Amino acid sequence: MTDMDDSQNLTGNREECFDKRYLFVAAGYCLAIALIFYPTVESMVTIWWRSETFTHGFLVAPIVIWLIWEKRQELARLYPSCQYRALIPLLSCGFLWLFGQVMDAAVVQQIALIGILLSGLWVILGTSVVWAIAFPLAFLFLAVPVGEGLIPVLMEFTADFTVGLLKITGIPVYREGLFFTLPSGNWSVVEGCSGVRYLIASVTLGCLFAYLSYQSLLKRGLFIAASFVVPVIANGLRAYMIVMIGHLSSMKLATGVDHLIYGWVFFGLVMFVLFAVGSIWRDHDAVEQGAAVTQEKGLSQQTRVSPYISAVVVLSLAGIWPYGAYLMETQYSLKAMAPLAAPQGRDGWVPNDSEAWRWRPVVKGADGEFHQFYHRDGSTVSIYAGQYLTQNQNKELINSQNVFVVQKSPDWRVTGRKTVALNLGGNVVEVDQARIKGSGSDLLALRWYRLGDKYTANPYIGKLLGGLAKLTFARRDGAYITVSTRVDDEEALAFDTLQNFMNTMLPGLESQLDRVVGVDLESADLEGNSLERNGLE
Repeated sequence: MTDMDDSQNLTGNREECFDKRYLFVAAGYCLAIALIFYPTVESMVTIWWRSETFTHGFLVAPIVIWLIWEKRQELARLYPSCQYRALIPLLSCGFLWLFGQVMDAAVVQQIALIGILLSGLWVILGTSVVWAIAFPLAFLFLAVPVGEGLIPVLMEFTADFTVGLLKITGIPVYREGLFFTLPSGNWSVVEGCSGVRYLIASVTLGCLFAYLSYQSLLKRGLFIAASFVVPVIANGLRAYMIVMIGHLSSMKLATGVDHLIYGWVFFGLVMFVLFAVGSIWRDHDAVEQGAAVTQEKGLSQQTRVSPYISAVVVLSLAGIWPYGAYLMETQYSLKAMAPLAAPQGRDGWVPNDSEAWRWRPVVKGADGEFHQFYHRDGSTVSIYAGQYLTQNQNKELINSQNVFVVQKSPDWRVTGRKTVALNLGGNVVEVDQARIKGSGSDLLALRWYRLGDKYTANPYIGKLLGGLAKLTFARRDGAYITVSTRVDDEEALAFDTLQNFMNTMLPGLESQLDRVVGVDLESADLEGNSLERNGLE
């Protein structure tokens, strides 16, 4: 009886190790962070609500709470102790959030917000407690709606995989970009065919399964890696099988709603096989050992520091960043000093008011724009510029809605894309090139961004330049620029036409963009007067 009583007393003492105050302070801290960074939280929830790809985000927080609840016996053996060294990652994540705010990069803000939340919990609860629930806390990162950047890559892979298998099968196929034609009909790879939904769902479930099934970090890592690779390959097989079903049925099957049904049924089967195979190496007897190790680690750290002080310090430091962002955003608002107009013709390039073709890029939210045609010596070139003065979440120069051609456009389609080097005022810039066909026209189009007085076609560099401009209070205006011409003979000749056009017209374009924001306004007026005197206006 004495041994039993001693055992019960020891257990009772261990259960009393976890100070309940820390639990309530941690819960209050999480709520306070959600309120301080409410716009970022709202942006995440909005994406969960409107996009089926990220609907799983609603389940992440309940899963995390359940996983932590499953650790309650192990946590009861630990004594929380404040860890102020965690203020370093807290401040780092805060700066990352601020930088994401000035870059108008919502995903950067959302990742940084999770980092702020976890770093603050680390400060309040201490290393031993946070380490014991490291995976449940890290699982919160899966709530961030990230992955849409993989869509173009996955679409290209799906098209390559499908066409490759069709050729191996012996079926003749003709491909143009993401469009391909079989003797039985036409197919195209759209965003829904990219497999990004399968990938995100697989990774989320794979991480949870790996944590619950394995204790070895190697096993967990291998299974999570498999949850990345398997859905990508499976989506390629799914696309191939759907095309084959449509081909063999003379386009009577797998072309409507059944197209989606086949896809999700196949994905469910693939996930079942993946988890079934993963269960073969499942660990069963390592949980208690992990708890014992954590117990010793927790009992060795019993420094009494008030959790309320830690929470106040953390919330004060976290609140600096939204306040700093507010000051930067309200510092000034750039206004147009003059309307944006197309540059005047030069060196034989004469403006033409009639449209040689009806294509133009899809650009939304620009403060000013123009689309002008020019011709010289039998060549016709169009130039589009959409200028943004002060960018925010509703009016962004660089976003997924500004594209060459919208998905499923009835008139135009992009049949090929690559990056090419374009000389812009003596600086060689890598720009996006697209081959666009439709409405009786075959066009070659180039696209790039102007941030202040700098050029780039890389969206990440563009976001970085925009963020640096806000941090340093430099020029915050930007422009979306495209030029296009017909491909009558060879693509290289069309590119040379566009290069020659930009060699001549770039100074006038820059002058017009600068004129809008009041930069070098006098020289722009002088240029306009000079052109007028030369009879070119």
